[in-house]
Amino acid sequence: MTEQNKKRERVYQVSSNREKSSHKLRYVEASAPHEDDCRLCVGSLATTDAQPCDFTVANTSYNDISKIAFLEKQLYSNDAYSAAFFYQALRQWPHTFLTLKAGEKTAGYSLMVPVSDSDVSLMSLLVGKMFQGKGLGKLLLSDSIALARSLGYKQMELSVAPDNASAVSLYRSFGFNTTKTVRDYLGPGQDRLLMTLSLWEN
Repeated sequence: MTEQNKKRERVYQVSSNREKSSHKLRYVEASAPHEDDCRLCVGSLATTDAQPCDFTVANTSYNDISKIAFLEKQLYSNDAYSAAFFYQALRQWPHTFLTLKAGEKTAGYSLMVPVSDSDVSLMSLLVGKMFQGKGLGKLLLSDSIALARSLGYKQMELSVAPDNASAVSLYRSFGFNTTKTVRDYLGPGQDRLLMTLSLWEN
């Protein structure tokens, strides 16, 4: 195996439990794309010198699905959300499905799912490793929160691994509070903090 094939990319992801309606945030490892991978998809992950002001967050369109699905496939392999799932998500939740872009490149996405008339759950938020260190996680989360608030939701919820200090710190910096810790939330040894954020304007 060459050094290139051994190369790993770390990505920042908030993802739902594939079997339940609960959610989790974690750091995961994904294989770097090979030279013969789809240029369209790899282009969505290519290293960029773009600065935060060059990125935009907008409602997801059908043209974004293939790149978003590629991001998922790299992370979760056979357990990844499929393109069909994202098409269905876009049909069901078109107003709470966001894509982060730098020009034609797809840098990440955010998917929020309403759980009641007043509550929304942050189901998935992803920013690729090569786009990190630019404040883009904060940008995407900030825009997600602003969108949820503008749509009239009063509370946002999520869950996060207790030992994921950077993620917990990020959420707390946005005002999320821990409501409780659930042991074995996603299976033996998979404890999670449940966090909520009030979206009421002060």
